[in-house]
Amino acid sequence: MTDYPSISVVIPSYNQGQFIEETILSVLGQQYPNLEILVIDGGSTDNTIEILEQYSDQLAYWHSQKDQGQGDAINQGFRRCSGDIICWLNSDDMYLPGTLIDVGRRLRDRSDQNYCIYGNTVMIDQSGARQESGRMQIARPFDPETLTYLDFIPQPSSFWTRKLWQTVGELDLDYYFVLDWDWFLRASKVAEFEYVPKFYSLYRIHESHKTGSGGNRRCQEVTKIVHRYSSDYWTELYREFERSYTDIQQRSRFLGSLKIPRKYQHHFLSLLFPNLRSKLQASQHLFNAMEMYGI
Repeated sequence: MTDYPSISVVIPSYNQGQFIEETILSVLGQQYPNLEILVIDGGSTDNTIEILEQYSDQLAYWHSQKDQGQGDAINQGFRRCSGDIICWLNSDDMYLPGTLIDVGRRLRDRSDQNYCIYGNTVMIDQSGARQESGRMQIARPFDPETLTYLDFIPQPSSFWTRKLWQTVGELDLDYYFVLDWDWFLRASKVAEFEYVPKFYSLYRIHESHKTGSGGNRRCQEVTKIVHRYSSDYWTELYREFERSYTDIQQRSRFLGSLKIPRKYQHHFLSLLFPNLRSKLQASQHLFNAMEMYGI
């Protein structure tokens, strides 16, 4: 296994002491031969530092100091790392067994290319149980046009070459909720993306989870990305969705209370919002918007 490329895993962290040990162990448990782990903590006030000190001899680098948020922490980590393949894993997520071996095998002859691979993820709740009776985020074969209005790449299941990172540049700190999506879109201009139909990670949903707590700010960022990268059709559709976001969210919760699965709710919601329906070319597009706005 000496011919496997080196992999750097950057773990951005802030007050996730209840989860970060599981995250670190999920990386160490990969038993990957050429691995470095870097934890960039934003000055946590919980028990995070105690945990990092416990594993300090197995970390290539860690610090705990104030930063400008998740994107800044990730950028700092990538500036310090040395791997041929790089990735980040949020401090509440985990890798599934065998992930890095599979990634290293697939990318060992690609380290001199602008290349990214990604797989699927299983969603879990705060306790580690599978979310919503086993809800999963199944990615899809890469299509650059679809990526402009739907972020179908599960971030914790994505891995790319150092060369690609150097070509594309760092995360844009203007974004907080969609910084990975923006980076993938920039990377799509210069890279080859490969979808691997395997499960690579566990994605944790909990009370302080960023994606689920974004509200209006997340909506604004999603609309901004679509306006920047996608067509006029998707831009107008997402703008109309954003205008009705609060009402759509409330109606979706009501439909959920009636045991109507999320994957069918868009059929009902399109009837309840005629302005939105008038802009739809296909009802499935409303479901795409629901996914992106976190509903």
